[in-house]
Amino acid sequence: MLINKDSASNGNEECNTDNNEKRFLGILKELEITDYNWHEHEALFSADQEGAEELMFPGLNLKNLLIKDKKTEEFFMVVLEDHRRMDQKHFKQVAGWHKNRFATPEEMWELLRLKPGSVTPYALFNDTEKKVTVVLGNEIVTADDAEWINLHPCRNTATVSVHKSDFYRILEKLGNPVIEEKSIE
Repeated sequence: MLINKDSASNGNEECNTDNNEKRFLGILKELEITDYNWHEHEALFSADQEGAEELMFPGLNLKNLLIKDKKTEEFFMVVLEDHRRMDQKHFKQVAGWHKNRFATPEEMWELLRLKPGSVTPYALFNDTEKKVTVVLGNEIVTADDAEWINLHPCRNTATVSVHKSDFYRILEKLGNPVIEEKSIE
């Protein structure tokens, strides 16, 4: 189900949102995912941003952090609940990276054709060499298959809600390696 979808581009051709969004919608169509919600909203850069609480939707509202291992030059996209802090030491053990840093805007553009604030696993089709490993937080891993997963669709002026089971189907289609965080005890 497609709701509240006004305009795909929002005049941001420089970020390649038109093409990215069309490709993402093509994946939904190819996988026959029709039970989703599309929410247009003001630009959202973080969960701490003023007014962000009003833009939280039912289900898991997630953030995506693009990390680069300085030693191996591998990239990791850590997907976590929006208010959760990424414990560097813990995720070093989960993902196996060494010394890390956030990816630069240039690296984001090179890998995903996205600018900061719009990082999403839905743009992994741009990572043709599969350089990015997706690291899913435990809150996603343990969620019910029917739980809504809320992520940007390659731009931060919209949020797409899909069921967890469909989110996993999308990740499988994209083909990047996935690491699941194990339960924290």
